[in-house]
Amino acid sequence: MKILTAEKLREADSYTIKHEPIKSVDLMERAATACFNWIYDQAPNLFPPNITEEKDYIFYVVCGVGNNGGDGLVIARQLSRNGYQVKVVVVHISDSQSKDFKTNFDRLGKDKKNAIDVKSEKDVPEFPDDAVIIDAIFGTGLNRPVEGIARVVIQAMNQSGSQVVAIDMPSGLFDCNTANFEPDAITVSNHILTFQTPKLAFFLAENSQHVGKVHILDIGLDREFLEHVESDYHLADNVVASRLRRPRGRFTHKGSFGHALLIGSQKGKYGASMLSARSCLRSGCGLLTVHADDAGAALIHQFLPEAMHSEDGGKGHFSSLPKLDGYTAIGVGPGLGMHEDSIRQLKLLIQEAKVPLILDADALNILAENPTWMAFLPKNTILTPHPGEFARLAGEKLSHYDCLQKQRELSVKHGIYILLKGAHSSLSLPDGKIYINNTGNPGMATGGMGDTLTGIITGLAASGYGPAEASILGMFVHGRAGDLALEDQSEESLIATDLINHIGKAFQSI
Repeated sequence: MKILTAEKLREADSYTIKHEPIKSVDLMERAATACFNWIYDQAPNLFPPNITEEKDYIFYVVCGVGNNGGDGLVIARQLSRNGYQVKVVVVHISDSQSKDFKTNFDRLGKDKKNAIDVKSEKDVPEFPDDAVIIDAIFGTGLNRPVEGIARVVIQAMNQSGSQVVAIDMPSGLFDCNTANFEPDAITVSNHILTFQTPKLAFFLAENSQHVGKVHILDIGLDREFLEHVESDYHLADNVVASRLRRPRGRFTHKGSFGHALLIGSQKGKYGASMLSARSCLRSGCGLLTVHADDAGAALIHQFLPEAMHSEDGGKGHFSSLPKLDGYTAIGVGPGLGMHEDSIRQLKLLIQEAKVPLILDADALNILAENPTWMAFLPKNTILTPHPGEFARLAGEKLSHYDCLQKQRELSVKHGIYILLKGAHSSLSLPDGKIYINNTGNPGMATGGMGDTLTGIITGLAASGYGPAEASILGMFVHGRAGDLALEDQSEESLIATDLINHIGKAFQSI
């Protein structure tokens, strides 16, 4: 699914209005009706448990004077027609009103006279803690920080304790960046009813306290336009994953699915290598070799009989590069360490590798200390940093939005793939596109999860998936396995081994 900017969605609106054809006010009616239908269906779940009778449901519909406010007025009209108590609050953020807002305000009929006009602080109503507030002040139309009366209203909504349903975008939140970020002037939403596509702002860490559960509503924008419109951002969802996953032929064999090599196994970190190796074996490679010293080899033979061992002559660290002939993907980093021998051998690997490299953990830390090596990374290399590792690679700590831009810059410059791990992992491609993942959960914030991701991507890359396919499918499966594992665990108890045990079910679920 494409993640479109507000500008692109306005173009989609205009194209639909012209080519369907449909009047803009009727398109607004269609979009807002989709919101009403969701609210009507979910109403019993939105109110506190002590509010059990529909006659006691009270909705505050808080509208700006633009088209987002127009959406709110349609919702208010339909709620009122279905017997609910509705209080319309009009926040006069401007002296001018959009044409469709005016039309829908007139359509309120007798309810117009009961609307609460908010022009100054004394007009702001006291929102109760047992109502539902529909936030329709700004939507995606904001391009500067909230100030004045709108700011006061947003703060009152946030302090009310009522459930808040934001229409299209929490008011005060910018469409796709965190410039002039002022948390107290942004609606804290419990639910977001957004139109046609998700917004980039929903996936940024800085916005997490304002973004509740997102519901994407199809409002019938022109399919041809949506199919052909260009976007730099895409959502890696089940549809994308299902298109990428390849069925296996009846007459294939282990040689059909490549040979993966994993390098790591520093003394004291053998567990990281084992987690990565187990994940790799569960991800479709035909053969796996783990390069390790004698102590690492003993663990492999005992716990991973399906894997082979390549002997490293060092004692407790990566000190010699094996022959690279025959491998179809190489993962390096989990359990690697930063011994001087390991640094030298990683440089040699970068120089000699002819197959995709997947670099993680200490491999990235070594790379950050030797930034000139970035220019020599083989094309199709995949980096999988967490935010701290990415800050070292980028040379500075950045906001999440700026991280995405830096990610893209480095991928385009060096022809590599960068998978920035997090609540919504993002993958930047050499062509400038970014895929954002929608699987995973907070229980995965624990040691070893990154090692399992490295193993999954290495297994997919070894078995013949291209670097983009392996990374997109890998991060999706990784998160889905974590979600499935959580069904048997709690967020506190989930560990990497639980995730590995659910990789098979994750593939089955696609």
